[in-house]
Amino acid sequence: MGGSRSLTVTLETVTPLFLGGAEPRGAPELRPPAFRGAMRYWLRAALGGVIGDDNLKALHDLESSVFGSTDFGSPIHVRLRPLGGELQSNTEKILPHKEGRGASSRQAIRAGQRFELTLSLPYRVGQEVWEAAIVALRLAVTFGGVGLRSRRGYGTLRIVGFTDSILLPASPTSLQDWKTFAKQTAENAIQACRQLAQSRQVPVLDQPPNGPASFPCANKQGLIMICDLKASSAMVAVTQFMQKVPKDPAFGGIQPRRASPLWVRPIQTENGYGLLFLVLASKLKTGTDYNKVQQFLSGYSGGQYLQAKGWNI
Repeated sequence: MGGSRSLTVTLETVTPLFLGGAEPRGAPELRPPAFRGAMRYWLRAALGGVIGDDNLKALHDLESSVFGSTDFGSPIHVRLRPLGGELQSNTEKILPHKEGRGASSRQAIRAGQRFELTLSLPYRVGQEVWEAAIVALRLAVTFGGVGLRSRRGYGTLRIVGFTDSILLPASPTSLQDWKTFAKQTAENAIQACRQLAQSRQVPVLDQPPNGPASFPCANKQGLIMICDLKASSAMVAVTQFMQKVPKDPAFGGIQPRRASPLWVRPIQTENGYGLLFLVLASKLKTGTDYNKVQQFLSGYSGGQYLQAKGWNI
């Protein structure tokens, strides 16, 4: 057992951050629940790759040991603090590639705003709980985002400062470093989740599920792809993606309502901005053709698939 621990990172918004406050369509508010929710999602995704998708009771127990449940609170505390005064917000399009009636908008925290996020564990809990929380944050910042439309590149954040570069290093700024960083992020998450499961005597898999799984999680049908578009800005890269992605149930939709299995976030490289893609393949009642998703990703010139041990191999 360890004593109290704390980690502070400085985050910068890369794309507009839609965070609803007291008024969902009003001024955005920087609130811990949105970040806890994102971290919990990504911890579950990693845990599924470690213990499989058929032991939902164990999954819930492991997840709750880090982020709490309706029966008990989380040992992990999350605090947020704006830097340089109040964070600036703008009215931003929800669908950047649409004009006219399809171009609905909301208030969002602007790109280029900085704030501090502090994770702390104020009392004695096993080191495996602390490390699971750290990898959950790293997964969320690396592959996803926070808030509305985070699967489509909004709410993307980069790490620009830290109190411990080993636990959570700065976001890369070159294509090769992004390839290494993304692979290490996925593999470190799997390793930390294995340690968490083993500490609770939960059996772990030798390799990830063959997939698709019963919920979005790491499995052998999951894809990680990185593409250097040389776009002039993060939102240009996101807008180009939105213009290309087909209207097909395989990519999510409203009727029937389903979340997209494809996560996309803009990445800064030495050549401008590219995109990092991640697919979490899961079973759906109506079925989903993941070949369509792979064919779509393969259409990106110069894209490279990444393999991460324990995550998709």
